[in-house]
Amino acid sequence: MRELDANPSAMSEGDIARAVFGEIAKRFPTLKMVENHGEPVDISITLPVQPGLSDEVWLCLQNVDELHFSVGHFWLEWFPCTNRDRVYGYLDAVTGFLSGEYRVLEHYRKGRCYKAQLQKPESGGWRTIGTWFKGWIPWSLKKTTREIRNQ
Repeated sequence: MRELDANPSAMSEGDIARAVFGEIAKRFPTLKMVENHGEPVDISITLPVQPGLSDEVWLCLQNVDELHFSVGHFWLEWFPCTNRDRVYGYLDAVTGFLSGEYRVLEHYRKGRCYKAQLQKPESGGWRTIGTWFKGWIPWSLKKTTREIRNQ
């Protein structure tokens, strides 16, 4: 992402987002990325289920400076996108998932997802790098999990 490394302060938030989405497309040239129109966000990109992608992925720029990544129940934002480290963290999260290296672990009680974690492999286990949490946990002692991992 030479554009961002060269002079990020000279770029608009939309230019930053498009540079990131372009870098993702460059790293995964066989994956189809569809720009959605008419949604209440600044830029919306869907990667539908397709050969090389087992679950639909949604990427977007919203609220002027928030980069969002969603798959399954996992949804997290990185902001402000004018912060170079946040942009590279976002790029790492998305490309880590698309490559199949990272996974999303969804947690359920009573059949409802209440938490989803983006995790990366580390020291023979998994380290959580982002968590979506519903804020409400159904009362039930029985917990189940579902792994979403691009294969």
